Amino acid sequence: MHETVMGETLRHPYAAGIIFLLTFIMISVRKLQLLPIGRPSAAMLGAVLMVLAGVMTPEQAYKVVNWDTICLLLGMMIIAEHLRAAGLFQRFTRLVARIESPFGLMIAISMVSAVLSSILVNDPVCVVLTPLVIEICRYKRLNLFPYLVVLATSSNIGSALTLTGNPQNMIIGSLSGLNYLKFIAFMAVPVLVAMLVNLTLAWLFYGKKLVAEETAEQGCSIPLPESEDIAKTRKLRIGLLGLGLACLGFVTGFSMAFSALAGAVVVITFHRKDPAELLDRVEWSLLLFFASLFVVIGGLQTSGLAKLMTDKSLAMIAGDLSSRVWIFSGFTLAGSNILSNVPYVLLVSQSVPLLGNPELFWSLLAYVSTIAGNMTLFSSVANLIVAETAKESCNISFWEFARFGIPTTLISMFLGIFILLQIFSISGLVVN
Repeated sequence: MHETVMGETLRHPYAAGIIFLLTFIMISVRKLQLLPIGRPSAAMLGAVLMVLAGVMTPEQAYKVVNWDTICLLLGMMIIAEHLRAAGLFQRFTRLVARIESPFGLMIAISMVSAVLSSILVNDPVCVVLTPLVIEICRYKRLNLFPYLVVLATSSNIGSALTLTGNPQNMIIGSLSGLNYLKFIAFMAVPVLVAMLVNLTLAWLFYGKKLVAEETAEQGCSIPLPESEDIAKTRKLRIGLLGLGLACLGFVTGFSMAFSALAGAVVVITFHRKDPAELLDRVEWSLLLFFASLFVVIGGLQTSGLAKLMTDKSLAMIAGDLSSRVWIFSGFTLAGSNILSNVPYVLLVSQSVPLLGNPELFWSLLAYVSTIAGNMTLFSSVANLIVAETAKESCNISFWEFARFGIPTTLISMFLGIFILLQIFSISGLVVN
């Protein structure tokens, strides 16, 4: 069924809109009682319905999937899982655990989380670091909640530094063609400022509550280094070699997807063992989720609804450059929290080149959609990973997280946008 609305030819618009809305509800609600199938399966259901409803053909569905993003994420997951098994994260944890000052320890956890998330992907970093932070806090008899909140928020902030730090940045990197090193240069100061804001607020909110009131339970002891574990040391060297090769590809402008896959191949080949156990730990459900989301958003684009929504949104982003920047950033903050950052980035990506100064607006989209993940517990997958992993040890409620997340998000976003605008203006990379 084709309709014409405001001069635009729409293909099965009602079906596309209903399927998108249904998919959005299922992936937004943590556990839908009527159909509790989970986010990846919900996205796959939406993708299949787009084809069955005639919104797009199977051939179109295959083509709209951005395989660069999928391959980049797969390669980085394999490298990250190999490094986890090699004990990289545990080594960092042992170093951090030596810090005596409670707030000094928080700073160290924040920095480790941010740096690792910028190099690897923030979600698997949180998977690995959360139980280690719990172990450290129990051993030192510290209040766990502030450290977990800082772990999650710092991971999100750090992941904004690179085009491989989180899934939405990977999508932006694949679609925009931004230079890897140039992107880091743009993001370095805003990310550093956001980290300082986050730690300052953590001190104001929790500085006097870091030592646990209940000190009766000794908790777990931190394992000592296994100096005799030569096999693990060799595995670590192989993992760092693979990561180094991937990063070399990133900074030299080679395909980020194949750079990551090359690093993963090095890890698997040089380890010279059946990689079945390593591949079992890869989050295949996350890859399924993103591939399916590409199809769902592609259905909106094929139907013509996405262009209609884009045209209406662009009409609202008017004025001089500064006005357009702040309006666009406000939409991104709201959209990333309503739709979740990855679906929002996919939906808005086709409108970014039409705004003028695409390099600036791609950078803003990456920064704001990532920082928006700190606003509430449900704003980022990394937040949920930390909360779910720690639920037996610490209850992270929605409102307690939001009490800290809202101010750190708004202040970091405001300062970061202002800094980015100044950087681009001083560099002469923008036109009004």
